[in-house]
Amino acid sequence: MSRYKGSQSAKVIEQQFTHIVDVVVPPGGLGPRLNAMYDFHTRHGIEPKRGQWRPGRDGGSITWCFADEALAGAFASEFNPKRPP
Repeated sequence: MSRYKGSQSAKVIEQQFTHIVDVVVPPGGLGPRLNAMYDFHTRHGIEPKRGQWRPGRDGGSITWCFADEALAGAFASEFNPKRPP
């Protein structure tokens, strides 16, 4: 799938927004959890920036990118609680 004209590639986004949170995506997808992730961004007044999608046998993972380390930590705590500190 190609990007629409003017959009940045996931790789460029990851280079510009260096605080990364990888979220495991189960085989059935994120469901309502994805809406909650977008709501997190709205609550904090930031634009969602997604990095690369990494497919796997048992689902995959998606990278969320943040400019602010504290917001990345808050996002990880809320949506990826098993992430090591």
